[in-house]
Amino acid sequence: MSDQSNGFDSRLLCPPLHQKALRVCFLRNGDRHFKGVNMVISRAYFKDLQALLQGVTESLERHVVLRSAIEHFCRTDGSPLTSLSDFRETDIVICCCKNEELVWVKYSVNKDFQGMVASCKRWRQRRLKSMMPYDLPEAIQLYIESLEPVVRNTSTLIYRGQSRVSRTKCIVKMVDKQGKSCDCGGTYMEAEVLRQLQSHPHIIELMYTVEEERYMYMVLEHLDCDMQQVMQELGILAEQSARSVMRCAVAALAHMHQLQVIHRDIKPENLRVCFTSGAWNFEMVKVADFGLATYYRGSELYTCCGTPGYMAPEMMAMSGYGHQVDAWSLGVTLFYMLCGQRPFASASQDAREIYAAIMSGGPSYPKDMEGVLSPEASQLIDGLLVSNPNYRSTIAELGQHPFLAL
Repeated sequence: MSDQSNGFDSRLLCPPLHQKALRVCFLRNGDRHFKGVNMVISRAYFKDLQALLQGVTESLERHVVLRSAIEHFCRTDGSPLTSLSDFRETDIVICCCKNEELVWVKYSVNKDFQGMVASCKRWRQRRLKSMMPYDLPEAIQLYIESLEPVVRNTSTLIYRGQSRVSRTKCIVKMVDKQGKSCDCGGTYMEAEVLRQLQSHPHIIELMYTVEEERYMYMVLEHLDCDMQQVMQELGILAEQSARSVMRCAVAALAHMHQLQVIHRDIKPENLRVCFTSGAWNFEMVKVADFGLATYYRGSELYTCCGTPGYMAPEMMAMSGYGHQVDAWSLGVTLFYMLCGQRPFASASQDAREIYAAIMSGGPSYPKDMEGVLSPEASQLIDGLLVSNPNYRSTIAELGQHPFLAL
């Protein structure tokens, strides 16, 4: 279930249960109309998971008919909760009776819980807005100077700076782990993923991290610009330039997929570019922003996350997905670089309109691009933008594609 589709944020990562009481909403498996029971849970109230199962059963029985006692809990992305320490502040939990499998419906949450979550979100926003460079950890300030804020949103602050010793430019990314975990539908693992992917020539380099209970600080290599900014400067890319960008992105994604990592947010803004010798170096493009990255080890994922215009249809439908969501997003990105607009509902940011456009047929090429794109470019786009992921071109296949081999 997508947090965006229900008007609330689920904050999944916070101190373990024994440190504080947590506010949780419990929903009934398969019941789209019941808006849940709000409970405060801690070891002071429930000594173990069995005690919590019993307590939740008693609470739900006052509102809905149960086949039997509640026997297991799942988050809305299908991940099981098997101990008290698995619970996080403002979790939204689906309660299943014996022998029940999780039913995928559009669940809704009561207004009291939504209001509480919104209040928490406003508090986090005020906290981040008040952050200044001198509030960063000493381990950052000792080695990085000339810190200048460049991005500030609800869960992330990004500073541009340089090493005090080498004068090398760098980025300091400060992330509210509670807030960011909402977007990725589970444990926020950007730093962990980047450590695993280190030293690849087309993946942004993680220099070092500082982690606190609430915040993660990452010092990353600095690149001059992203592809969205490049296109604002240059306009539609020539096929030769787009080919160079694609080769870099394909190499990075192939490496990630071999290591069982899915990016889940490939788009022009997350492809960083170097500027050398008075020109853009499209042969040194790097994939960046792994805030939504997760591991895929064969079991389908269900969390809807990312940027609507670049999401694969199976992700938007929450029907289960794997590595192929990255292939779709790459296809949308290539289309955008060559045509200057997205292939589906290009003027809309509404996920439902985009999904309806995707399901109505193939990509919609601008009229002025007829006869302009090479057959190889059109073939690659059409192979990546196949609604059924089983028939979509894979990242592993792209290395031999005629468009990239030219």
